[in-house]
Amino acid sequence: MRYAVYFCPAAESALGMFGREWFATTSIPDITEQRFQALMADVRRYGWHATLGAPFELAGHADEKTLHEKVVEVAQSSAPFDLLLRMDVLSGFLALRPDADETRVNVLAERCVRDLNPLRAPISKAAWDRRADGLDDVERSLFKEFGYPYVLERFRFHMTLSAPATEDEEQTLRDYLLPRMAEHLIAHIDALTICREKEPGANFEPIARIALGPGRIA
Repeated sequence: MRYAVYFCPAAESALGMFGREWFATTSIPDITEQRFQALMADVRRYGWHATLGAPFELAGHADEKTLHEKVVEVAQSSAPFDLLLRMDVLSGFLALRPDADETRVNVLAERCVRDLNPLRAPISKAAWDRRADGLDDVERSLFKEFGYPYVLERFRFHMTLSAPATEDEEQTLRDYLLPRMAEHLIAHIDALTICREKEPGANFEPIARIALGPGRIA
């Protein structure tokens, strides 16, 4: 069983509704339905989110209650803020990325990574062997210490829109999405959401949404 800490936009927010409608889309012009479903499969499995604390297994001394308490500590010591987003390509896939100063979201992500790391089970040899060869020295060091290579100085806030696509597919996706997202480019970073993957390959499901700021309720 794995857990992750995400930013998930409120369901009633413009960004939340945009994501829900996009994830419910079954086909778009100029991409076959089969190919479109392939582009969206993993995106849907992880949910409409931005990762702040990457998926991890809990250490033997930790449980969901411990995790929840620690996330509450992080959330209550962090104030909510807004982040302007734009469509961009990151490592070959289409995503929403910040179009403004990223300092506050980077600080929040670092808090999640550092404060939750003591609850994380060590990465397995199989996981290391599977991933480490494709990483540079900095990423390998981060992977070893935090169980994920794209944290701290390598962290890039993003909300994934599709799996890696061809150049033509990417343009088709852009042409479809841009008219539908003109009013959906502000992320109200107002809560941390704990999500759980019950078994390998299962969807990540939200189990708690914890508001940012002291005494606030999500």
